[in-house]
Amino acid sequence: MTMDDIIRWTNDNSGFVSVVIFGLTLLIAWTSGLFNELRKRPRFKIEIVKQCTFATIFDLKKEFNGLQVTKTAIVIYFDITNIGNAPSSIGDIRVGYKKFDLGLRLFTRRNWIGEKIAKEDFRVGFENSEHAKVYPFLKQRNNSYPNQNDTFLEIGKIQNGIVYFEQEDSYGNWMPRINKDGKTINLKVEIKDAFGGFHYKTVDIDSVDSGHAFRFNPLFGQTEYLFPKES
Repeated sequence: MTMDDIIRWTNDNSGFVSVVIFGLTLLIAWTSGLFNELRKRPRFKIEIVKQCTFATIFDLKKEFNGLQVTKTAIVIYFDITNIGNAPSSIGDIRVGYKKFDLGLRLFTRRNWIGEKIAKEDFRVGFENSEHAKVYPFLKQRNNSYPNQNDTFLEIGKIQNGIVYFEQEDSYGNWMPRINKDGKTINLKVEIKDAFGGFHYKTVDIDSVDSGHAFRFNPLFGQTEYLFPKES
């Protein structure tokens, strides 16, 4: 078929061609709109504030099958911003650490710890003052003041606060591996959103002794039960 034949056929069937073009236009517009809607997703930018972020591995002074029993507790001060193109809520949060074993870090799977309710607020006193700074919880209500726990993030909204994690009693190598610097542990943070998506952040946080932890919260590590503190 030559170009002249095509032009002649188009002129003879102009009404039909107009309908086809109109239909294709609607299809393209609908497909484009659907695609744009499918692309709308929240995206959480996760930052860690060091002021009240640390982990403690408690030696519970007992054994199970000849192995040391420990408890790991972690607190993280989050700063979360929705930089995506759809609003969403902050869902479940958990942290994963590499086990304290002799395996290569690359091939060691993470052990995950979920959120726990803290029995007390986290606070730190100001030097030469009776006043203290109370750190806001991200989800939990503070005991000291009526904080607002708004975990719904509009586009561009920032929400911050601390989240507490406490592992059940563990034994053997089921505790965080200390980094080569001897002072920090490596964690992977996982935050779920309302759409079922996951947002991740890998970070090194300080590993501190129980005395340091108790200065922020006298019941740190003791949500499940109270245990004797070291003298």
